Amino acid sequence: MCVILELLDGHQEQLHDILQSYFRHAATYNPDTTDAGCTTYFSKVGIEFVFESAMAPSTLKPTSPLFSPHVNVLQSLASDLRDLHEDPEAGPSPDYLFFASFTYVRGLLFWGSDIITTETGRDLILAILQYNDRVIPRKDIEDEFYNSYGWKFDNHWSRFVDKARELGILVPPLAQEAPAVLPPLESAEIQTEPDHPSGDAVVEVWHGHHSSIRSSSKIDDE
Repeated sequence: MCVILELLDGHQEQLHDILQSYFRHAATYNPDTTDAGCTTYFSKVGIEFVFESAMAPSTLKPTSPLFSPHVNVLQSLASDLRDLHEDPEAGPSPDYLFFASFTYVRGLLFWGSDIITTETGRDLILAILQYNDRVIPRKDIEDEFYNSYGWKFDNHWSRFVDKARELGILVPPLAQEAPAVLPPLESAEIQTEPDHPSGDAVVEVWHGHHSSIRSSSKIDDE
């Protein structure tokens, strides 16, 4: 996989086109359990591609002419995650797209991308948080697609929530979700929490009129 990305080094336009094509298919892909390991999309190769492909865009600066096109990819992902699972005529919930989007964003965060810290990038993070808060993604996709790479989704999710908090992003109560308001980039701060054993922090995620507590620790992706 890294060989492919090395060949694309310096060819950001081609990589952008490949990512657009991949996510366009991912938005409507509803894999069957028999697909596991049998297709590029639903295999270790697929999840590895999504994560590693975030490396190249992470080198782009806002002054680059290719910066905005990659930001537009994130905008499409946020829109699809929100629209597809809320529209009963759109078909099954886009659980595959959820895991693919989460993996790509995790890669952008891991590689220190400026793209993911834009307002659009932060909105995608919020959309991912909201999706997991409302929907129970298919366990077979988690196990056969995401966990097939040797990762554990639960571990990465807690670190992702922690990273979102560093960017000032929290899942709001449902009554406040329309419209979702993100704090300005210049004023986003990490909220101070009481001391907890082993350096854990407490993240409060609201579910209607009650809340649940998820623990998260300092991001350590690998």
